[in-house]
Amino acid sequence: MTDVFTTRIIDIATGSEETVVDLTGDCEAFLREVSGGRDGLLNLFTPHATAGLAVIETGAGSDEDLLSALGQLLPPDDR
Repeated sequence: MTDVFTTRIIDIATGSEETVVDLTGDCEAFLREVSGGRDGLLNLFTPHATAGLAVIETGAGSDEDLLSALGQLLPPDDR
């Protein structure tokens, strides 16, 4: 087994509104390209202070549920 690391940078422009972006397709495409059918580790990182990554099961209303929960946990006022 060789120790091979492959890096891919994906730029995502979200604008000024809170939004949820599904990265599943990007992750699947990357893994198909580099894994060669082997097991491995996929590491996702966001370097921006006002961005975040969440692993959730998507479905009807899940985007709105996530944004609502974040709004309650991290209100935009001076708390």
